[in-house]
Amino acid sequence: MSAYAAQTNRLVRLIAACAAIAGVVACSDDSPTLDINAQQTLALGDTIAGSGQLAELQQHRAAWLLRKIDDYRFQLQISCFCRSAITRPVVIEVRGGTVTKVEDLETGTAVSDVSAYPSITKLFDAAIDERSRGGSVSVAYDRTLGIPVRLEVGTIANDAGVQYFLSDLVRL
Repeated sequence: MSAYAAQTNRLVRLIAACAAIAGVVACSDDSPTLDINAQQTLALGDTIAGSGQLAELQQHRAAWLLRKIDDYRFQLQISCFCRSAITRPVVIEVRGGTVTKVEDLETGTAVSDVSAYPSITKLFDAAIDERSRGGSVSVAYDRTLGIPVRLEVGTIANDAGVQYFLSDLVRL
């Protein structure tokens, strides 16, 4: 085999490996980079529509876990036919992958029961659980990180779903 053919073969295998490991994770040197410490806002203009299919959700979840971002903060707005307190915009702090603190964005008041608020991994889990049961999931992902910035689990129009809107992710 010529040196050119061997090099081409290695390149093809590298590209295939990148796609197979996490189809949503960019693997080229010219891929967009994210300085999450710069407090980059996840803007709706920088999203890609997802299919909401089970395999896609699982791939995006795996890619998120591969990033090993366990300590972070983000803003969350929940929309549902549920108690009004949970629909207030909040800032969620996650440490070691677990929600440790939730503050009302408008008042700065700490929320006493953080159990109703998900980490990013838990959002993926809720969507995956819904699809596994044959339910509906609608999603738009941040183009760079592949996390949901808009996620509907179930069907909110039928009073049987929840919408999540994420923004302002910051690594701690």
